[in-house]
Amino acid sequence: MQIDFSQAITAEAKAQAAAFERAAALKADCRARILSVSSETTQMNIAQAGIVFTAAIINGEPRADALAASGLQEGDLDLAQGWKAWVAAMQVECRRAIETGTDPLWPEVPEGVAALAARF
Repeated sequence: MQIDFSQAITAEAKAQAAAFERAAALKADCRARILSVSSETTQMNIAQAGIVFTAAIINGEPRADALAASGLQEGDLDLAQGWKAWVAAMQVECRRAIETGTDPLWPEVPEGVAALAARF
């Protein structure tokens, strides 16, 4: 009887599989944390509001009218930029944790971002 060593699972293969599973779990956790603040639908609604606002400004409408047409309020564009920066920071932290094998240190949600998401 011969043993087919080509079918053997090596320690390296086990480590690679574990690293892949860990990376997938970290990515899923990162995504869930982002979506817990702002669902995909909410993100699309905020983006659409930004487009409506920008189009109104480009068309020469007064800022107050552009805000009213878009459903945005003063300060919302700054909050949206802060939200985008937070999402990018979350993704960077996820990648760092995957690459280093350490626990992620998730950044805090910027103040006001959850309230903006709740309105949309």
